[in-house]
Amino acid sequence: MPLPAPPSPRADVALTLVDLAADDDEVARAESVLSPAELARARRGTPAVHRRRVLLRAALRTVLAAELGTGPAEVPLTAGALGRPQLPAGTGLDAGCSAAGALGLVAVGRGCRLGVDVEPVAPWTAAVLDEGWLAPVEQQQLATLPARDRALAATRAWTRKEAVLKGRGAGVRGGLAATVTGVGHAPVTVDGWSVRDVPVPDGWVASLATAPDEETPR
Repeated sequence: MPLPAPPSPRADVALTLVDLAADDDEVARAESVLSPAELARARRGTPAVHRRRVLLRAALRTVLAAELGTGPAEVPLTAGALGRPQLPAGTGLDAGCSAAGALGLVAVGRGCRLGVDVEPVAPWTAAVLDEGWLAPVEQQQLATLPARDRALAATRAWTRKEAVLKGRGAGVRGGLAATVTGVGHAPVTVDGWSVRDVPVPDGWVASLATAPDEETPR
């Protein structure tokens, strides 16, 4: 079920938080707007994965339907490489979604490319510095922060990297360590992608990456 949307960091991007702990009746209603391929993919997962996939995809279809002036079931939505949502080029829209625990996040942009990621704040241990996904400068930045701030900063860095890579359509295989976003909360630009925080409830961190559509063709 959609939750109140956070303020959009860009006027041309609509952001919607999604309650992934909705009841079975809500899941059943959400299933009714999915395509056969989306239902088949959802049913291949565990019960928790099934619920998440159904509710997140239905929320994405609902937001896109409002943009396109059609019903959620009629939205011409497909899955591209690595499952990235795809729409026909003529719509002028791009979309992304992410899920973490009981929270989902849907982003729909007009005239831009986008990627989005939401994660729970992961507990901090020094081993994070050696996991291979941080650039050397980011490792140094984290090491200089007060210990109490490192969990949030590291999680923010992860979501920013994921948002950029999802926007590119590369996924984590696109190179987390090579995508240098830093660990701060101020907006940054990474290879033409504008990256900034998305307001979400305490305990989660989310990031949105956007780029002009003409500079990042499909």
